[in-house]
Amino acid sequence: MVTIFLPPENHQPLEPESTFRFHCHPGLACFNQCCQQPTIILKPYDILRLRRRLGITSTAFLARYTVRIMEEAAHLPLRLLALRAGDPGGCPFVDAATGCTVYDDRPAACRLFPVIQGSSWHGDQAREVYFLKKLDFCQGFANGPTWTLGQWRIDQDLAEYEELNQEWVDILLQQTARLSATGSAPGVQPFELAVYDLDAFRRFVLETAFAAKYALPPSLAELLGQDDTALLRLGYAYARLVLGLADTPALQAALENLAALAPGS
Repeated sequence: MVTIFLPPENHQPLEPESTFRFHCHPGLACFNQCCQQPTIILKPYDILRLRRRLGITSTAFLARYTVRIMEEAAHLPLRLLALRAGDPGGCPFVDAATGCTVYDDRPAACRLFPVIQGSSWHGDQAREVYFLKKLDFCQGFANGPTWTLGQWRIDQDLAEYEELNQEWVDILLQQTARLSATGSAPGVQPFELAVYDLDAFRRFVLETAFAAKYALPPSLAELLGQDDTALLRLGYAYARLVLGLADTPALQAALENLAALAPGS
């Protein structure tokens, strides 16, 4: 078993039917305080949603709003949310009076809070573990409805985020297992391109030899030129290829699956 992103042992573990009481709202004295010094790992679908919300390219978003670090176990880059400098500091998307200005497109970690998530790799699949994080200053636990973990995930509209970020988690975990066996870490830059900088990856797919090499039909090229979600799915397949976690037929299969979704297919 390999494990990454597991929180400290002093957090309260949550089972699917575990319950907790929580309600955050502007009437609390601590409102927005948890956004002052957050450590937010931005997953690929988080970046996709935020840069689309802001109306900027992924390249510009990464440069302005993220900090690049290396995940030690997988030896692959992560992107952390860059905090605002000065006073007030904290999350660049939080307004002191009104709260989150990108609320409908907030990252998965923000949606899940006060629950935090860890991942581990067992044999051939990822398993998720959840913990309750009770910050000393947080008053949200004092009132409001009682939730199960499942109810909270539904209420926070996590399903799409979980689906479209899960393969990124799987790749990191599989790469960790692979490195422990081989010690080699190829493909770091292509991985970063494919999963984080989708606008640059789109140019790579449509404007380089990639399109000819894999004989992209016009309908698929049109889909990848317009549909960020389809492009992200291809990005995961390409990342697996460059990291040595999959072979060329697997990438071709991913392209065929996407082609079936293209208009007129």
